[in-house]
Amino acid sequence: MSASLRRYLPALILFLALVLRAWGLAWGLPDSTHSFSYHPDESMVLGAALVHEGQGLLDTHFYNYGSLVTLTDRFAFLATGIAHATIPSANHLLMARLITVLYGVGTCALLVLLGKRLEKPGVGLLAATLYAIAPLAVQHGHFATVDVPATFWVTASLFCTLTNPRLVWCGLFAGLAAATKYNAGLVLLAGLMAWWLSERRTLRPLALLLSAALLGFLVGCPGVLVNFPVFWQQFTAELKHSRNPDEYFVGQLAVLYWPTLGLLFALASPLWLVGLGRALAVRERTEVILLAFVLPYLLLICVSANQYTRYALPLLPALCWLIASLPRKFLSIIAIGGALSLAFSIALCSVMAGSDPRDEAAVFLKQKGVASVGFARGPWYWSPPLHPVLTAPIPTAARSAADSSETLRLFAVPEGRDWDPGLLEATQPDAIALSEIEYTTAVRTKNPRAIAYLAALTSRYPNKTVFAHPLPVLGARDDSGLPCQPLPIDMIYPNQAVIVFTK
Repeated sequence: MSASLRRYLPALILFLALVLRAWGLAWGLPDSTHSFSYHPDESMVLGAALVHEGQGLLDTHFYNYGSLVTLTDRFAFLATGIAHATIPSANHLLMARLITVLYGVGTCALLVLLGKRLEKPGVGLLAATLYAIAPLAVQHGHFATVDVPATFWVTASLFCTLTNPRLVWCGLFAGLAAATKYNAGLVLLAGLMAWWLSERRTLRPLALLLSAALLGFLVGCPGVLVNFPVFWQQFTAELKHSRNPDEYFVGQLAVLYWPTLGLLFALASPLWLVGLGRALAVRERTEVILLAFVLPYLLLICVSANQYTRYALPLLPALCWLIASLPRKFLSIIAIGGALSLAFSIALCSVMAGSDPRDEAAVFLKQKGVASVGFARGPWYWSPPLHPVLTAPIPTAARSAADSSETLRLFAVPEGRDWDPGLLEATQPDAIALSEIEYTTAVRTKNPRAIAYLAALTSRYPNKTVFAHPLPVLGARDDSGLPCQPLPIDMIYPNQAVIVFTK
C-alpha cells in the first residue's frame, strides 16, 4: 500500500461509514399522516428526552434503558431551543439520529486509532472497514436508539483497556456504556482482566477502575440518585422482560440462534467464528482481554429469552478486530465477506431511502374510498397510518386512537382477541390491513389461531394487494400466500410488507 493511500485511507473509511449511515436517514420521520416514528423505540427514548413541566432536568422518568442517550438528546434539544414539546417532532428525531450517526462513525475512528496505538495499523484499518459496512451497524446506525451509542462506549472502554495502563479511563467508559444500555457494562470485565494480567495486581488500580465505573454510570444515569424508586421499578421490569420471550421468539433457541443466523445477519459473514477460534488458540494479551468481554456478553444474549438482533451490536467492534487479526491467507475470504456485507448494507439503505409500504397501503385505501378497515392485531406502528396516532409508542394509545377515528372507521382488535376470525363476522370491514411484522412469526410457528384467521380472511376477502420492497439481495419467499423476508424481526422495521385484503 502506498504511503499516500495509507495517509488518506482512514478518512475514506470514516467517509464510507458516514455515507452509509446518512443514506435514508429521513426514513419514517413523523409527518401529517403519522405523529410518531415508525420505529417504536425511538419514540420512547425521544419522548423521555423532552422537558416537561415540573420535571427535573436530570430525571428522564424512563429507565428501561440507561439514560445517557436520553440526556444527551435532551441537552442537544435545549441547546437548539426545541426541548419543550409534547411529543417528538421530525426535527427532534432527525437531530437525535444525527447524533447516532456520529456515534457510529466514532466507533470506526476508535478502531483505526486502536490499530495505531497497538502498532497494528493494518488490523485497525481493516477492523474499522468491517464495522463501517457491517449490515446491523449500518441499519441501526440510522436510529435514535441506545444500541449504537452503547457500542461506541464499549469500544472506547476496550480502547483504553488495551492502550492505557491506567485503567481509570477503561472504568469510566465502561460506566458510561452501562449508563447507555445496562448489559453493555459487561465490558468492565475486560478491564478486570487487564488488571489481572498486570505485573503488579495492587488494590489501588483495581479500586480506581471500579470507582471510575461507578462514577461513569452515575454521571450517565443520575436517575439512580434523583429518582431511585422509578429507576428501580423500570430496571427490574426490564430484567423480567429479558426472561419472558416476546411472541417473535417462541420456539427459537437463543443458544443456537446467535452462533448461526444472529451474527451472520449482523456481519454478513461467519468469519467471526474463525476469529474467535484463533483468539482462543493464541491467547495473547489483546485477545485475552477482548475475550473477557466477548464470551460473557455472548453467553448473556444466548440465555436471554428474546433474540433481537440489535442485542449483538456491542460485540461487533471486537469481533471485527478479531476477524481483521486473522493471518494474511484469510484476506481473500475476508474481502469476499466484506463485499457481501457492503452489498447487504447498500440494500438496507436503499429501502430506507425509498417509500414505505405502510404509506403506500394508506394511500391505496384512501384512494379506494373504503369506509372501514379492520386488523388482525393492533393496530400499531406496523399498520398503515390511517390515523396519526396509530404509531404511538404505547399500543393502548394506538388502539384508542383507532376507536375514536371519525373520517375512516377503524376496528381496533380488543385485548386478548388477536387473530380472532369472529371479528371478521362481527365488524365486517370493507378492507383488512395485515403487516409482515404481524404474520411472519405466526406463519413460521404455524400458530393455529393465525392459520384459522388467514383461512377465513382469504375466503371473505379474496382480493389481495401487496405493498412490499424486499431487499434486492435477499428477496422474499412466499409462505402461505404471504411474502416473508428472511430477516430477523428487528431488521424488517423499515421495509415490512403490508397486504390489503378487499372483497
